Parts: sequence; structure tokens; C-alpha cells
Amino acid sequence: MTKKTLPLIAFVLLFLLGMAHAGEKRTEVPINDSPSMGPTDAPVTIIEFIDFQ
Repeated sequence: MTKKTLPLIAFVLLFLLGMAHAGEKRTEVPINDSPSMGPTDAPVTIIEFIDFQ
């Protein structure tokens, strides 16, 4: 190992450790009778929060 490869190896290890700790964050939001577009059984639901002030 040379002095030039050591920082690269350290960066890769830190990157992989960061990816291992990145968990999936999921929040349930009740949409009830809110206006929507598309099929109700779509695999993904995108909710946009808007402040009209």
C-alpha cells in the first residue's frame, strides 16, 4: 500500500459504512378523501405538502 491509496481506501470504507447505516424511513400518512390522480392501487404514492401563505 502506498501513501496515495490509503486515503482512497479510507474513503471507500467510510462510504460503505454510511450506506450500511442508511435505513429506510417510511411514514404512514392518511389520505382519506384527499384529491388524487391515478389508480388507487399504485405501488408508490407521492404526497406533496404545500403551505399557501
